[in-house]
Parts: sequence; C-alpha cells; structure tokens
Amino acid sequence: MSEIIIRRQELIDYFLNFCSSQAKIRIGAEFEKLGVFYPSGKAIPYSGRRGVANVLSHLSQKFGWESVKEDDKLIALSRKGSWITLEPGGQIELSSSVLNNIHQVKKEWENFVGEIKSFSEPSNIKWLGLGVQPVSHLEDIEWVQKHRYKIMAPYMAKHGELSHHMMKKTASIQVSVDYSDEDDFSRKMRTALCLAPIITAIFANSPISEGKINGFLSERAHIWNYTDPARSGLIGERFFSNPQFSSYVDYALEVPMFFIIRDDQWIEVKKRTFSEYFKKGYQGYRASWDDWELHLSTIFTEVRVKSYIELRCADCQRTRLTPAVLAAWKGILYNQEAIRAVSSLMKGLSWVELHNLYFTVPREGLKAKLKGVRLLDIAKELLKISYSGLKEQRQFSQDGEDESVHLEPIMELIIEDEMCPAEIIIKNWNSSWHRSINKLIEYSSY
Repeated sequence: MSEIIIRRQELIDYFLNFCSSQAKIRIGAEFEKLGVFYPSGKAIPYSGRRGVANVLSHLSQKFGWESVKEDDKLIALSRKGSWITLEPGGQIELSSSVLNNIHQVKKEWENFVGEIKSFSEPSNIKWLGLGVQPVSHLEDIEWVQKHRYKIMAPYMAKHGELSHHMMKKTASIQVSVDYSDEDDFSRKMRTALCLAPIITAIFANSPISEGKINGFLSERAHIWNYTDPARSGLIGERFFSNPQFSSYVDYALEVPMFFIIRDDQWIEVKKRTFSEYFKKGYQGYRASWDDWELHLSTIFTEVRVKSYIELRCADCQRTRLTPAVLAAWKGILYNQEAIRAVSSLMKGLSWVELHNLYFTVPREGLKAKLKGVRLLDIAKELLKISYSGLKEQRQFSQDGEDESVHLEPIMELIIEDEMCPAEIIIKNWNSSWHRSINKLIEYSSY
C-alpha cells in the first residue's frame, strides 16, 4: 500500500510535483469507440464469441498486448505505455502514450484501429466515430463486469437521471496536456473552462439514437448534463474565479467517494467525501496516495486534473476529424499568444453565462449565442487562433507538414460550410441516406 497522507498541503504539493518544463510540450489522448454489429447497428456485448472480451483476447494474442484480468475476466490491455480499457457498456478506449506531437498520436491511433479491424471485420463488427450508440436501448447493452462498475452503477443510478446512459451509451475523445507551473496551470484551466461548451459545439456528433433523430446535436453532452452533478459539469463557480491547485484540492475533497482498494479487493466507501475520509478514515483504513489517485479518476468534469490537465468535451469523431480534436486544444493551450487571444475574445464571461451556455449547446450547437454573438462566429475565430498557434509550434511530420494540417478538416466544416459534424449527419439522414442506419454506420465507421 502507498504512504498515508498526513496534511492537506501534501495534496496541493501532489499537483506541484507534476509541473513540467515549459520547453517540454507533450500531448496524450483517449479515444473511445462504439462497437456495433453490422448491419443491425446494435451494440456488441462484453461476452460471447463476438464480444468485446474476445476482441481484447485477439489483440493480446496477435499484437503483443499484455492482458489485465479481474476474476479471470479480461478487462484491459497494456503495451509500451499505452492502455486499452473498457467503458461500462463495452466501449473500447485507447489511452495513447504521452507523445511529443499530434502526428505521433495519430499514428498510434491508426495502428490501433488497424489492429481491432483485423478481428472485427470478419465478425461483422464496426467501430463508430459517434458520440452515442445509434441503435441500442440502454437496457439492451450488457454491463462490463469490472469491480469498479459494480460499485459505481447502483450509486450512479441514484445520482443523475441519465448517469447510466453516460456509462453505457456514450463515447468521446479526451485530450491531455501538461502544465509547467501553477500560473500556467491557472491560465490553461481558465481558458479550457471558457472553451469547453464551444469545443462541444464544434465537435457535436451525436444526433441519432435508438434509430432516429433525437433532437440534439450532441446528445452525449446532454446526457452529461444529467449525470451526477457532484462530479460532472464545469467544476464550479469557486474554482472558475480562482483556478489554483488549492481550489482544485478543495473541490476534489468534497466529491463523494466510490471505493478504495486493499489487497486487490475493492471496498465500497459509503457516504463519505474524500475530506471526511481524509480526516476520519473508513472502517479502520486511512487515506493513501493510491486512494487519492483513484478518487481523482472518479471526477468526470469537462476539464479535470490528475498528473495532467484532461479535456473531455468532444464527442467521438469519424476518422477524418479525430486528430482535429487534439489540434484544436493544442494550438491554443500550448501557445501563450493564443491563450491571450482567447482571453480577449472571452473577456467578461461570467460563470452564469458559461453555465447557461453549457446547457444550451447540446441542442442548439453553434446556433447558440453568447453575449448576443453567434457561437458559430466565436468558433471560427477560435479555430483561426488555434491554427496560428499550431503553425508557431513548428512540430513537423516526416512529410514536412506541421500540426495545423490536422485542424484543416474541421476548419473547412465550420468556417466554409458553417456546419458541425452532427448537422452533416442530419442533412444526409433526411436526404440521400433515407433514414438508413446502414448508411450512418458506413459513414461513421473506421
């Protein structure tokens, strides 16, 4: 077991210890994917010959991934700093290595997609770049049998009416960036919080569920709006006004706990915030660093902090737009001039305005307004700022292209066509696709 935490200041120092050199620009990502059977579009299960567990087994046997099991059930894989894990509804997630640029992350993601397709295509399984399962109802999706989810599921059912929908039906692309010191952390966190609803709108990509148009551009974002409010959303007004390590610690301490692990046993912690556990313990156990890190992983805000800043605002995307999510964030957060430009663009934004926008965007997308200005116009400016930031970072591929090449597909969609990914789907759904799930799958699959 790891060392016991003695003082609150140690929790603040925890984040200070992960500060990275400003010269060291690194990026990582987590890519969630929705598996469905073709042509029905129904979610693949965890178990069975064509289940997710068998996909993992294939990857382990053929491509050198190391298996991770619980009670003899295959639940994850690891290889050279990368991880493949399972979300509660069988969504497969690739957590990339921490790499130097988007070109490298894109290559790792493409290699992984090729690996899973080697099993999936002969089994008529398709992996979709969408934010929600397009056909299956909640009750028809099998739970992944992980200890973590067995404890989380009953709790989440009582905290947020759509919490189980979040767990079993959604998929996103999450981007991780470093911070060099506390000032850099504060600038990045403040910027990321201001941009969260706008990034959601730019990459909205979940307008179809249960086989029909659902009334949202990002139903995934709507679902998150009605998921456990104690650990979801935009962190809170107090942090927004003072984004420091200490204020994040204050926030995380008041989030209710799910569990701790002792001797490989998952122990449910009931009716305790981490603050209460830290002060009084639980059933004779005291708060350790492993407990703290596990607790941080159960905070699901749009922007959250572990040993890095994680940006969780975007729906999963089809192949062409996947690297654009990383590019949109990296071009801004790793360029001080870009951060200043965003600060000027969002000047005077209040917590109430941000919070209201967060709840408006899932349905209205880029048609929403902020201070009387179309979100579409703000999004265009943000993408231009990010594009310039990527140009200045001068991270080149083997072909001599800088990272701005990865932003160009979404810039074309937003700036030239003035449509988000979901609006393209809706347009096709109501015209050339003739409301065909097969067409949606073919369009969205990797």
